Amino acid sequence: MIPDAVTQPYAEPTKRVGIGWLLAFALAWFGFWLLIVLPGQFMVLKLASVLDPLGKVASSSFMIAEMSVVIVVSVPFIGVACDRTRTRFGRRRTWILGGFITATVPFAFVGAQASWPLAALLLGIVSLGQAAVLVALSAVIADQVPREQRGRASAAMGVPQVIALAGGMVVVTMLVTDVAQSWFVIAALALASSIPFLVILRDTEPGPLRSRARLRMPRRSDLHGYRDFSWAMLSRVLINAGNLTGTTYLLYFLADVLHVPDPDEALTTLIFVYLGACAAASWLSGILSDRWQIRRHFVAASAVLQAAAALCLAFVPTWESAMVAGVLLGFGFGTFLAVDQALITDVLPRPESRARDLGIINSAQYLPIAPLVGWLVLGFAGYSELYAVTAAIIIAGGIVVYRIRSVR
Repeated sequence: MIPDAVTQPYAEPTKRVGIGWLLAFALAWFGFWLLIVLPGQFMVLKLASVLDPLGKVASSSFMIAEMSVVIVVSVPFIGVACDRTRTRFGRRRTWILGGFITATVPFAFVGAQASWPLAALLLGIVSLGQAAVLVALSAVIADQVPREQRGRASAAMGVPQVIALAGGMVVVTMLVTDVAQSWFVIAALALASSIPFLVILRDTEPGPLRSRARLRMPRRSDLHGYRDFSWAMLSRVLINAGNLTGTTYLLYFLADVLHVPDPDEALTTLIFVYLGACAAASWLSGILSDRWQIRRHFVAASAVLQAAAALCLAFVPTWESAMVAGVLLGFGFGTFLAVDQALITDVLPRPESRARDLGIINSAQYLPIAPLVGWLVLGFAGYSELYAVTAAIIIAGGIVVYRIRSVR
């Protein structure tokens, strides 16, 4: 079913989207998450351990932070351009397709580089493409999904993140173990995943630009009504930063603290445990938040569960504790993924700048807080302290969400 936003792009959409639309939308996000989560959770760390064994923490932290910085800096400009794009192909589709091509082509050759600085150079280009996809796909929810379905759409955006991590881990640790080949295969899968949604998406048509309209960033006078938007952004930044701080170095934790015989296989096992809990919590939370029209309590509950997972690792560093943490983290992050995007879409102040605003708030979660915190804490302390800090950051994000007043 085609949302009425197609003919009235700035009006609140009221026509419901169909299951086929949601599945294709989820598949496009799956492709995006393959390019985002696998490098941060495993592929960059594995590449750094091969190219720079002695300095792997520093080099992997640099590459992850570099990708985050490029996304955060470029998204506001790409968002403005996306909102103002006028093509027959569609303003969102143009940026989705261009973003996937820009991201996947250099991604395919990262693993074949002979040094980590060369890999970092390619990853910078990858990040520009990732930013374009993030901006355009995020804006589609506000353009075409009615308020009563945004929990489901948020789940369609969030659940693929976990599936991409679990499925991608199987690919790069069991099916394609060669480092260079694994980067090429993931790039091809990501690009292919975007095609169905690009085919079925009927893009919005915002109308012609005024002759003197110029591409510009927001002025101070444009920021009226952004109070709740700002609190929602801070909550998302903190919860995501805490989650990434706790999970980014899990491979090293398994190898250097728990001394498991096969860290790659152990990490894959944890991810599958995490996946099951996350998928169940995400879909259920999306449906319930739509039915009850409450978002903040779900976000706060997700923070409590994720903080509890971090504390398990901080104070009981055993394999059994790690399994319990995987379940808690899955339930917590799944709940967060299902509700947070719906909450953010509900507090958007201006329909004419959806791509810019959603791009900014979605890219803010990629601020390089996790690699910075990880580098600082592990440089002076250990993994117990790292996971204690992780819990504190996540709890702060759960508290901040109650500063939002315009939604329940």
